Amino acid sequence: MRVFVVSAIVLLTFVLQSTVLRHIEIFGIRPNISLIIVVSFGILRFEKEGGIIGFFAGLLQDIIFGPVIGLNALLYMLIGYFSGKPFKKFYAEIFLIPIFLVGSSTLFFNIVYYILNFLFRARLDILYYFGTIILPETLYNVTVSLPVYFFIYVVNKYLEKIEKPHRRIFRA
Repeated sequence: MRVFVVSAIVLLTFVLQSTVLRHIEIFGIRPNISLIIVVSFGILRFEKEGGIIGFFAGLLQDIIFGPVIGLNALLYMLIGYFSGKPFKKFYAEIFLIPIFLVGSSTLFFNIVYYILNFLFRARLDILYYFGTIILPETLYNVTVSLPVYFFIYVVNKYLEKIEKPHRRIFRA
């Protein structure tokens, strides 16, 4: 059940990001909802599931939009893995954690993406790229992250409630 729901969320996110979100751009920047979804699942389901969801969300973007297959998959997988790694002992109800992680993940994603796609092609205008793309997208993602995280949080709680009777923990 969880695999189908998470797959539907990733596909829906991809469709929304490539269609509807193009119409709510601010200064040519639109939020990266896929990244927010990956960070949210990383926090709620920890590093393994966060990495797997990140890999498939990034691979989907690579196949349709990416100039190179594997770059987004690798970056999203790393973001999903490291989003869930340190938060096993924190409560998922602390809503400041996803805001911080979405901001830092957006910075990481865009800086690495700049290095691999532009710097190696001798486009050295990092200050322009940082001021026009990285910083505005980070602010936009941080703004959108709270409602998206809350949605993923509610879906995750519902799925855990459904899965709880089917777990075989402590049964003879």
